[in-house]
Amino acid sequence: MLTKIINCSVPDSKKDHFSYTQQHWSALAHVNGFIGQLGGWDIDRPNEACIIGVWDDHESYTDFMKHTHDSLFYQSGQKQTYDSLQVNISEKSYLAPRVYRYFRSSAMETTYMVKTTLDLHSYEDDVITDLLKEVIHPDYRCLTNIVTRLDGNSVSIFTLYGVACPPKTTQNITHQHVRRIEQQHYRLEKKWLVLAHSGS
Repeated sequence: MLTKIINCSVPDSKKDHFSYTQQHWSALAHVNGFIGQLGGWDIDRPNEACIIGVWDDHESYTDFMKHTHDSLFYQSGQKQTYDSLQVNISEKSYLAPRVYRYFRSSAMETTYMVKTTLDLHSYEDDVITDLLKEVIHPDYRCLTNIVTRLDGNSVSIFTLYGVACPPKTTQNITHQHVRRIEQQHYRLEKKWLVLAHSGS
């Protein structure tokens, strides 16, 4: 599974326009290999948006970028709506299920997303398994987790929650392999949600 992580800085005067143009990506629903996309605004930094797109594999994403991306991006006029944009690609992503085993069912019920970025001494499967236990707030309904490996031993875990936003769990993360940790909470925009068409 491939995950595309997009972070944008949007001025107040352009937030409505940015949100409107983000809805143009609904066309992704009919692209082969696309699974889903969701995103929203940082609760603590309301001018920062985060959007994640999930794809079957590298091949389907590359084909989309080659043949479809530019026409959608430039036709929407979205380039004029933000001050900065950063994109990260994780080709070694996977779901760590909780209430649901699939992205689609989780995304449909998600209201809040928590992004936990960890810089690790080493990346090992058992380390990630242990960290998930510390990242997830035990008193809130976690729908699923998207684990994305970035450069080197940097990992971002996207935890999807239902109607309630949990407090930060950074104080709970004491694993010896963690060198640095950062956590952001996002309230999702329902109109940004795109899921693969059932016939695609």
